[in-house]
Amino acid sequence: MKTPVLRGAVALAVLLASAFPMRQSLAQGAGARAPQQQWWVYKTQGGVYTGINRPLWKLSDIKRLHAGQDNWQQQIVATIEQEASYNSAAPGTAFGRRMNPDTATLFVVMAGEMHFSVEGQPEVTATRGSIVNVLESTIFSYAAAGAQNSLWVEVHPSNYKTVYPAADAPPPPVSGSQIVKVAFNHTPGTYVAPNQLHWNFFAAVAACAPLGVHVNEDHHYASALAGFANPGDPDDKCPHGPGGPPAGAGLAPFNPKSTFGHMHAGMTEWWIIQSGHMDGRIENAGEFHAEEGDVMAAPASTWHQMSYEGPGLSERLAITAFPFNNMNNTAPAP
Repeated sequence: MKTPVLRGAVALAVLLASAFPMRQSLAQGAGARAPQQQWWVYKTQGGVYTGINRPLWKLSDIKRLHAGQDNWQQQIVATIEQEASYNSAAPGTAFGRRMNPDTATLFVVMAGEMHFSVEGQPEVTATRGSIVNVLESTIFSYAAAGAQNSLWVEVHPSNYKTVYPAADAPPPPVSGSQIVKVAFNHTPGTYVAPNQLHWNFFAAVAACAPLGVHVNEDHHYASALAGFANPGDPDDKCPHGPGGPPAGAGLAPFNPKSTFGHMHAGMTEWWIIQSGHMDGRIENAGEFHAEEGDVMAAPASTWHQMSYEGPGLSERLAITAFPFNNMNNTAPAP
């Protein structure tokens, strides 16, 4: 019998243990949960990083790579589903009108001030903690402003395409292609909750507003997960929802070749640290400590466990190509 092949480069076959949907059971009673359903799944080797992908990109290291430059771009994620780059631009740098006809574009602003002009939407001023979600088939432009260089992470589906209005100057040439004029009509995308053009993590925290998922588009899924390493932290003035245990809370000495935490068999999960400090344990890779501005990643089929490290509020923006299940390990405790 041939092994079935599922989406992505990772060959998987899920052998269903029952006919129930593959979702965590609903809570029963006050805070109680029914036992989780169990499944068989083909797991490939975890912790395998290729190309520019790595378990931890330190923002300090990226800045050193571009020392003396104001405007630069550094690719940090390149998977079969998504690609992302870290970017810097000096105040006054403008990026002219453009459109991705088939895919959305996600901007996560880490520092500075950026102005976005998006077709059919009010102007947006984005600062530290901002997420700007530009939908497919929507003309937009943006610029760095303020008194310091803007820093942002830009996320696209792999092999995305960009077009530029013919009324504007043509884009610069790119090796291996020619610039031609084409014709087609477009209709700007429509936001459907939880998606919105602009959301700011720090504004939400100040207002005790819900965090969680604010991007759920084709090939773009982002959820803000925040918490405190110390449950009694004096800064903990409002609930922020689940996001992982404090670092070291009930965790045995870490063995990266052990079975622990959870995995996602079909896709890479990666995280932009927007606040505080995070501890990441990643199968076959090790234990890593990240702070605001850093980026962490766990490839498909990789056991991983994320935890908060103090002081204060720690948050990671969890990004994948699609909504996902946490496939929790069933190994007995060591």
